Amino acid sequence: MKLFKAAPFTLILLLFSIGSGNAKDMPIGYTSMGGIFTGLFVAQEGGFFDKYGIQSKLVLIPSGSRMAQAILAGDLPIGGGAGNASVDAALAGADFVMLGALAKVPAYYVMALPEIKTVEDLRGKVVGITRFGSSTDFAMRWLLRDNVALATAIRNRLVVAGPLSSPANLRVKDVARLLVDMGKVGVYFPHDAFMARRVFVNTNTDFMRRFTMAYSEGVHALFTQPELAYRAIKKYNRTNDMEVVQSVHQYAMNYVEKIPYNTHEGTEAVLELAAARSAKAKTARPEEFYDDRFVKELETEGFYKKLWGKGLRS
Repeated sequence: MKLFKAAPFTLILLLFSIGSGNAKDMPIGYTSMGGIFTGLFVAQEGGFFDKYGIQSKLVLIPSGSRMAQAILAGDLPIGGGAGNASVDAALAGADFVMLGALAKVPAYYVMALPEIKTVEDLRGKVVGITRFGSSTDFAMRWLLRDNVALATAIRNRLVVAGPLSSPANLRVKDVARLLVDMGKVGVYFPHDAFMARRVFVNTNTDFMRRFTMAYSEGVHALFTQPELAYRAIKKYNRTNDMEVVQSVHQYAMNYVEKIPYNTHEGTEAVLELAAARSAKAKTARPEEFYDDRFVKELETEGFYKKLWGKGLRS
């Protein structure tokens, strides 16, 4: 297969400072308006951060690597982004760690032109990814075992297939078909996870616990309060198109984790990709790159069981 790399985002990064010990207007980063962050949007829109004493504001930084850079620079304390960006930062020597996983599988619909009937038909063809080493790269490489820009590339027949999230998949619905739902193939990858510096996590454990609870209640509302979820999606996707809103909502329910644990297997997959460019990745242990203590504490205390009840099984 040949890989088509979509053009990178252009970003003007706004810098934010955090007052010592002051949680007012606490900036929380996110990298996409897509469905994986809907739990975060609902937590903000539904007042769940306020409930737990966090006066937050959400800041869009549309790249996992730029998110990591912003956190390391002290522009914000925590953000959600591609898990591989957090792992890459840690491999480079930063005191960086993944926290709760927003999605623990490659959350993509692999869309293909009509003439592509099976995965085997992709061999020898040009397929699309957003960036080498990214979750889209992982998804296509895993699929063959050997976003908007991608949607445009498929529409213009520059590529025959590519992994898309929602609502980008809607842009090709009239020219492409669903080939594979990567969430159903049984492979793990930290598509998006919260990330922070270890020093911040270790010196702000009470904040991290409250943050995890607020986010988790946002995820619960995503599943149980559709009107609130629709309102949040409309706001952060800047659309009133109900086809888009409902597509993003369904995508979120398909992929967002109810209990945001990271996985050994997913982090291991990131390290395998990174091993081609990092000697440290070849010997690193997956557990060195994520911290699930707050999620584990809450689950042990019965927080998730009380929150979800029987809905936790579905």
